[in-house]
Amino acid sequence: MDKSAQQIAVLFAGAALGGTYLGGYEWLRFFAYFGSWGTIGAVLASVGLGWFGYSVLDICRRVGIRSLHALFLYWFGEAFGPSLSVLSHIFILAYAGVVTGQHATQFAEGAPGLLFVLLPIVVASIWLNKGWNWILAGTAISVATGFLLFGLIFMEQHHVPIPNLGYQMNLNWIIHAILYLGLHFLLCLALTIPFAASAANRQAIRTGVCLGTLAFFVLLMTGQAILLAHWHDVHASSAPVKLILQQLIPMGDWLLAVLSLIHGGIVIAAILYALALPIVERHDLQLLPMLLVMLATLLLFALLPMAVSWSVSVIVSGATYCGLSLLIRYIWKRQTS
Repeated sequence: MDKSAQQIAVLFAGAALGGTYLGGYEWLRFFAYFGSWGTIGAVLASVGLGWFGYSVLDICRRVGIRSLHALFLYWFGEAFGPSLSVLSHIFILAYAGVVTGQHATQFAEGAPGLLFVLLPIVVASIWLNKGWNWILAGTAISVATGFLLFGLIFMEQHHVPIPNLGYQMNLNWIIHAILYLGLHFLLCLALTIPFAASAANRQAIRTGVCLGTLAFFVLLMTGQAILLAHWHDVHASSAPVKLILQQLIPMGDWLLAVLSLIHGGIVIAAILYALALPIVERHDLQLLPMLLVMLATLLLFALLPMAVSWSVSVIVSGATYCGLSLLIRYIWKRQTS
């Protein structure tokens, strides 16, 4: 397999899953809440990520777009592109911070929340110091760990209920599927555009996106089945997988906390590296100071949910709408070309 295809597959899967997928709350909120309709929404979100991701990355390869910033300039022009690019970069950085802080507080349970915030920041610092090879290897191992963890939990299920389609029969499920698509579409592009631009051919991009989407889809469907099987125990929880593991194995919650925070740190490293490198190359700056500034900014955003709880929804919404703006622009361009 082409090396660029492997790189795209790993980063696409990591970005589609997100930095907090092991906790299960995002899947619960976007899909499991809506029962069987949520399962349909998960399928549509997976197909959408794969289809739109491949289509846009192929455009980036053909045109020579090497960064998210260049994509905004190409689609929105000099008048709006730079402002939208800066806004999107800020929201991505803020999103990585606030979800890290939110995720840390879910595991703290009386312990100092700052300690759980600092762990992924330290992990990110180590991986950033090692560069792309470590980030790619770490993401691959982390995704493989997710397969193992969810596979073991799923094997313990004796029955997975399939909710009646009369339950949650409204449009909320498709709205949430579109919102998930918009948010993770932005993350997927930010991480994979640099590798798509250097891909040898279209087939390498197609292979990478297909493999990444398949890994995401299998994990998402497994997680959906697990959440539905434990629905009455976890439907009101902000850490559903943690509750499930507490019932299955001793110290399961601590095992999940360590795995989840390490995975979050690796995803943070991937996001910061992908955002920082194009800026450094474009403005002839030093990489290390740029990464340190980004890490410090991310840490501030990670502490924000502890003081202002509603900050998470505002920032996540902002990042989502930035992703949707790219998605809508692509559809518009496709229809008018």
